[in-house]
Amino acid sequence: MSGILIAHRNPVRRDRLVRAVEAAPGRHLVAAVADLTAAYHVSEHTRPAVALVSEDLAALPEFEVMVLLFRALAIRCIVLADGQAGSRRSLVEGVERMPMDDVLGRPDLPGGPVPPVTPPKTAGPAPAAEFASDRLILIGASTGGVDALIKVLGAFPSDCPPTLVVQHTGGAFSAGLARLIDSHVAPKVAEAAEGERLTAGKVLIAPGSDRHLTVASRGTLVCRLEDGAAISGHRPSVDALFRSAIPLAPRVVAALLTGMGRDGAAGLTDLRRAGAATFGQDEATSVVYGMPRVAYELGGVGRQLPVTAIGQALLSACRRVPA
Repeated sequence: MSGILIAHRNPVRRDRLVRAVEAAPGRHLVAAVADLTAAYHVSEHTRPAVALVSEDLAALPEFEVMVLLFRALAIRCIVLADGQAGSRRSLVEGVERMPMDDVLGRPDLPGGPVPPVTPPKTAGPAPAAEFASDRLILIGASTGGVDALIKVLGAFPSDCPPTLVVQHTGGAFSAGLARLIDSHVAPKVAEAAEGERLTAGKVLIAPGSDRHLTVASRGTLVCRLEDGAAISGHRPSVDALFRSAIPLAPRVVAALLTGMGRDGAAGLTDLRRAGAATFGQDEATSVVYGMPRVAYELGGVGRQLPVTAIGQALLSACRRVPA
């Protein structure tokens, strides 16, 4: 039997879906939940064949992480267009959509998993001596950033320079995001911890939503998780990370990827002025050309590139210069 997960905020519509699943031959209800956090945990631990997600939940930024999980676990995701949320369109590409009434009107509800997506190929291990030992990579992303990060970090070898990432997403999703990306790329990917040393081969992602991720030098480079108000409308903020690295700018290589708004644009500009090598994702490959556009207009982007070229460009900027 095909297990079905329902994620819908509206209790009346959720109950209608539950009754339809329970009456459908060859289907069984795995869970009916009201938010994406619960849907994520159910999906990760029970692996339903199909996830039915309401359109308003699919419009949330953290839905990007859900889609990555669905693809990794070969879970078929169907976004339910119910008419009341018609103006809310998911910015995640390639997600199946179906009117809720069509789903309810079928005696055999949609079933069957989708074929698993082959993870992007990652670069083979590179000799540690290829990279200058003092280099640090910083990356900021928002809307569309989950897939962009997979493409960028997929180019990194297992001994890449230490890397810090701020990706705007819900506070409950950063640990899952780290696990998912870790399963797709060669370096070790994890949530950043207070005081953690930055070492080669490790990519650290800003955790939660209550503190900013920054970098500090205490003889060696370490992560700092700092309290504070939202910056550029976000916590953690890309601007907070970028600006904390200004004293280290000649050692820094930074990129600003797809995203709505302007978080990271001013910080990237300040980094470039202080001597960092900077990159921005181009309009053609951005899901939302907001953050990198503002950075480009401010003069903060040293090179504007398609997302598939940014990973190698970051590594090239970190390579040791022959004596």
